[in-house]
Amino acid sequence: MPDPVTGGEKLHQHGYAYYLDLSGGILADYEPEELVEVRSRIGEPYAVYVSCQSMDAARAFLRDVLPGVDGLLDTNHHEILPAHEFLMLLDRYPGWDWRRQPSTDLP
Repeated sequence: MPDPVTGGEKLHQHGYAYYLDLSGGILADYEPEELVEVRSRIGEPYAVYVSCQSMDAARAFLRDVLPGVDGLLDTNHHEILPAHEFLMLLDRYPGWDWRRQPSTDLP
């Protein structure tokens, strides 16, 4: 459903609430060299910003939307991973908190 205050979208799924910004405006928050890296990997990006209430909510959402996505996921914690690799890590490490532990530090 549209959020009249922010212009974004609200989603309620699996008992969790999410805020989605589909405008692509989040790209303005990237450093120029980050955008160069992203463009070199996938071409011109289309960015979606998702905010949620917990790591459990984030895992549930990402497990629902990422299968089949050919793109990149920015953890917002200094890592940009291919979507399929991110899902593989979620499956292998169900309790992984990418905010606190980079994928390179996983056993």
